[in-house]
Amino acid sequence: MGNEPERKSCMAVVGSLTQAMKAQSALTAAAIFSRVEKAESSATRRGCAYGVSFPCAQEANVREVLRNAGIRIRGGMGGR
Repeated sequence: MGNEPERKSCMAVVGSLTQAMKAQSALTAAAIFSRVEKAESSATRRGCAYGVSFPCAQEANVREVLRNAGIRIRGGMGGR
């Protein structure tokens, strides 16, 4: 609603849509809300890329979950 505080979201760019979906599954298993999104082309040198957005307060947990799942973060992690 209108009185709710705005929650800052961050994005971890992982590359392909398949990798983003795997990242979302790993984060869901760890009870971390995330959403697959197309990253802006400026987030990567190769143009088209995908990532997962998540609450910035979960950044350390997201890094650990994705590392343990073998998913490399290619960019992002900043707030937006």
